[in-house]
Amino acid sequence: MTPTIDAHVCLDTHPTHPSAVTAVLTGTRAHIAHLGLEAADWTTVADNVLVLVRIDGVSSAGSPSLGVSSGSP
Repeated sequence: MTPTIDAHVCLDTHPTHPSAVTAVLTGTRAHIAHLGLEAADWTTVADNVLVLVRIDGVSSAGSPSLGVSSGSP
């Protein structure tokens, strides 16, 4: 029998930026989910809290313009 992994991910929309999604990680093995989300381009904003932001367009300098800051959710 394969052992279970105690890692839980609670997804929600960002409270002030509805185009962004937050993930709150819990459980004794939350680091496993954390590594997977970071590999999928999620950004860590606090301990066990990550955010996925949508890129709205390109700024005049040619670099992507994020729809939200990577500040605390």
